[in-house]
Amino acid sequence: MVLHGRLKRWLLPGGHVEAEIDGDVFEAAAREVLEETGVRVVGGEIAGADVHGIPAKIRGGVEVEPYHLHHDVLVWFQAREIALTLSEESSDLRWVWPAEFDTYCVPSNVRRAYGRVLGR
Repeated sequence: MVLHGRLKRWLLPGGHVEAEIDGDVFEAAAREVLEETGVRVVGGEIAGADVHGIPAKIRGGVEVEPYHLHHDVLVWFQAREIALTLSEESSDLRWVWPAEFDTYCVPSNVRRAYGRVLGR
């Protein structure tokens, strides 16, 4: 899990598909995991989808990005290594067991994602 720099919440690694470099959603997801955690992954299977709200981004008292809905495609991978490397996008980085979700205040959408992966 990554401690998101702006949202200050523990979330799954993720990002956006970059059409100019990603061949498909699996390449995008694997690239984002590597960029955010330093972990190389293999496999790739759609485990579900989730839609949740993202708060407005305020900079200098001015709304620079409004509240919006974020659509996540949940991709299951297998990690090839366990060493983590913190990126500039996150404040912290951890392997988090489900028993620790309350300790890290893991949001409900991430808990649902975990349940979907278990059900795959």
